[in-house]
Amino acid sequence: MAFLKLDVVQTQRLHLTQSLRQSLDLLQIPTLELEEILLQELEENPVLECDDTRDEGYESLDAVAKNEIEGTVSPKEEYTVEYESEDSPALEYEKKNVMEIVSQAESLQEHLLSQARMLSLLPDEMTLLEELITSLDDNGFLPVPIEDLHKELGGDSSKIEKLLHILHTLDPVGCGAHSVTESLRIQAQYFYPDDLLLQQIIMGYLPHIQRYEYDKVAKQLNVSTDEVKGKATLLTNLTPYPGAHFFTRKPLYVRPDIEVQLIDDEVVINLLDDWMPKLYINARYIEMLKQKKVDEKTREFIHDKVNAAKNLINNISRRNETLLVVAYAIMNRQKEFLQKGPGYLKPLIYADLESDLGFHESTIARAVANKYAQTRWGVFEFKYFFVKKIQSVHNDDTSSDTIMKRMKELINNESKQNPLSDEEILDILKAEGIRIARRTIAKYRDLLSIPASHIRKKLYLMKQEGDHESNNYRQKF
Repeated sequence: MAFLKLDVVQTQRLHLTQSLRQSLDLLQIPTLELEEILLQELEENPVLECDDTRDEGYESLDAVAKNEIEGTVSPKEEYTVEYESEDSPALEYEKKNVMEIVSQAESLQEHLLSQARMLSLLPDEMTLLEELITSLDDNGFLPVPIEDLHKELGGDSSKIEKLLHILHTLDPVGCGAHSVTESLRIQAQYFYPDDLLLQQIIMGYLPHIQRYEYDKVAKQLNVSTDEVKGKATLLTNLTPYPGAHFFTRKPLYVRPDIEVQLIDDEVVINLLDDWMPKLYINARYIEMLKQKKVDEKTREFIHDKVNAAKNLINNISRRNETLLVVAYAIMNRQKEFLQKGPGYLKPLIYADLESDLGFHESTIARAVANKYAQTRWGVFEFKYFFVKKIQSVHNDDTSSDTIMKRMKELINNESKQNPLSDEEILDILKAEGIRIARRTIAKYRDLLSIPASHIRKKLYLMKQEGDHESNNYRQKF
């Protein structure tokens, strides 16, 4: 017979309160998102107010609390008169919205569909063509293999091939291809149907053209270098991504969180929070909690809203304090950058600041995430100031930033007829006591948008040829 035994076991468990979770979330979100959150909280919490709403009356607040509990109105509902004059702000707002709708940019799919509907196609063909158009990605390409299209659309292969050919020739030409090469071939066949050499170069030699290896292409195709250069010029009239013109990606708006200055060799940090509304808790709600006549549901509602408002205000204050402290610690270690600009960053990782601040690395990471600093050299994301240490014989402060600065100096001063290869740059750095891998040189060169040495040489020669032809032209006149 089995007996049940009860034991008391003591365990430790970390429990994140809602306030602590909100504090962690607020610390890592960017400024623009924080503004949206504050506006939403002001809308949803009637206890919370900013400078613009501090004069609301007691009776209206009481009514808002009771009505919210009963679900009859939304928080801070505003009432407007039924009729507005022509000059009223409300009508101006409506007019503005109408103008925005009218001026909205046409998408690639809309542009292609408007052309497709002008064609004389059977209903089932029109349906398949619309399916193809709406399947295009932002570049105008079909991301689905042709075999999968046959299965997915259910039409016979000859009909789909016919519709694809129609799609290829709609404006912009080249849509419906599966790759850049295919799209360029389609455009070449459409705009230069008799130019077989151009089509041959597109299908087999694009990588060589991108590397300006005209001599190699000319030798393999048994044509002159000038002919290859002429076809490369024609290629610039074609569009690798035909749908890119219609793709309007939302720009990334950045609002600096911190302004950093170096005054008399001292780091001065200013929090850029002029945009932030000054939040308050309406004292009349606190008074309502003390009144016995307030019913229990209303009292509970007000109590919850007041606590939520207090937590939000405290967490925003804590966020700003943490950001100021972390920003000062970072910039105090990067004084040389503040003095001289990019290329003078010292090695810095999160663990270095852990001892300075007493914060955990995760807290520092949250504090700098999506945050930006305004300096005399421009606006930089805080992550920019964290760079890895590079092994060096003479200097312990050598970082990836200083290596890239040195590489730029070497390449700017190199011989144009005989540019430095990655191996030669590596040898120079080793002679200066810097230990770095060759692949790292190539990686840094790519980050600096500097082409390889053989391409730099070709670009210089092409520039020389262009300058020579321009001088000859001027001498004629």
